[in-house]
Amino acid sequence: MERQITTGKLLATQGYVSGVEISGSGSRQSVALADLDGNILYKARRPLEYVPDTQTVLRLLDEMLAEVTAPERLRDGRILRAGVAVGGLVDSSQGVVRTMHHAQGWNNFPLQDYLVEKLDVPCIIDNNANAAALAEVESGAASPSGEEGGHKKAERVVLYIGLGRGIGGGLVANGKIYHGTTCTAGEIGHMQVKEHGPKCSCGAFGHLEAIASAQAISRTMIGLSVEYPETEAAIRRVTGARAERITAEQVFQLAAGGDPIAQRVIEDVYTYLGIAIANIVYLINPGLIVLGGQVALAGELLIAPLQARVDDLCLPVVGQSVRIVQSKHGSEANIVGAVTLALQDV
Repeated sequence: MERQITTGKLLATQGYVSGVEISGSGSRQSVALADLDGNILYKARRPLEYVPDTQTVLRLLDEMLAEVTAPERLRDGRILRAGVAVGGLVDSSQGVVRTMHHAQGWNNFPLQDYLVEKLDVPCIIDNNANAAALAEVESGAASPSGEEGGHKKAERVVLYIGLGRGIGGGLVANGKIYHGTTCTAGEIGHMQVKEHGPKCSCGAFGHLEAIASAQAISRTMIGLSVEYPETEAAIRRVTGARAERITAEQVFQLAAGGDPIAQRVIEDVYTYLGIAIANIVYLINPGLIVLGGQVALAGELLIAPLQARVDDLCLPVVGQSVRIVQSKHGSEANIVGAVTLALQDV
């Protein structure tokens, strides 16, 4: 018989919560200490230059948790709850990591039980895009105070799209994460958008992640540039002669500067990300779509053409009701999301 894990309602006026982030490759982990208003007071981060095994990640988490929860930092009480944002398929109802497409050794891993034993407090585990979506609704681009001057209406239906090494999505309706039947709602990176397209991290072909993720954009740009000396020179120029380090944001900048190869790569992003978003807009009718992750650092170079593409693909009565905006929390969305999870009434 499956066990339903619940954490109860967080009712407290004194104490702290902890947020934990584990990236989809396991090469980036963060642990944060926050007060009960969600303000991050201290943060530890252990990025790695390689994809580590599970035990390496857990050992680093143990070190960071000890650092963040040291007695001298907990002057106003104890840790009451932890939230965990994981870059993979997560069954939040059971607290289990089902799989990570960019790392090995996490299949059906009972991460919630592991952390509960370590911290001796309730833990909430969820997919990182779901956590980031909640953070944007609570305190970011989709919150009533998220824009200059505040006073905007709260959005009832918000879609967050994390365009990082992979692509993930999180849907928040009426302030609550929508998980779906098996807690896999929002996995839009694995929508098929191009028949016979490039191979995805999951092994299938033509998925959105294989075209519009940060890793896909950089790899495609490097691969195509081999036959174009001017483009190769441009890449060396913007990367300090380290072509393998080119970022998605730099590809957007090269495209804006007129490089034809970069323009070809970015046009595919507009085309296939636009198709995916338009289909989602028809299905769930969100009021706001928040773009986060490394690709979203391109800002208006991404957002303005993408909004125009979605407007073209959707009937006016559908498309005109949705705005596409950049994440307010940026590269910190996942760790802020983990803290936001810890503060939820679940």
